[in-house]
Amino acid sequence: MALMDWLKKRLAGDEKAELTLSPEESSLSGLNLAQVIDAHMAWKSRLQSTLLGTSTEQLEVAVVARDNLCVLGKWLYGVGKQQFSHLPEYEALRKTHADFHLCAGEVLIEFHNGKIDTATSLLKGKFRNLSDMIQLGLVRLFAAAKK
Repeated sequence: MALMDWLKKRLAGDEKAELTLSPEESSLSGLNLAQVIDAHMAWKSRLQSTLLGTSTEQLEVAVVARDNLCVLGKWLYGVGKQQFSHLPEYEALRKTHADFHLCAGEVLIEFHNGKIDTATSLLKGKFRNLSDMIQLGLVRLFAAAKK
């Protein structure tokens, strides 16, 4: 399973590992796994650009902290909930995803309060951990759903 190999490399610290999915691995009930993983990995760069003052976007805490606005969030509260809420892997992913967005909001709050060091520490620690947990959660839900 290419998805598992990629995840192992990512969790081992290989940030440049390429995600190549087979057709069977690319979608889970309409959710494009590569797109969702890429979008959540991009949050680190978006937040980092904000902290460095190089971002061209105005990220709002109230929007960033909501877990139901992105593609994964809409899926988790729609099709994903309908089809997979009976699986413990679904609830684990839903909670991790919510925590991820709350942490992104936390990074922005610290930044807006002038606490750049705290925001940077959150981004490199708690936020990165939650990002990794989303990737792992997606793989676990995928595996459980395909049984």
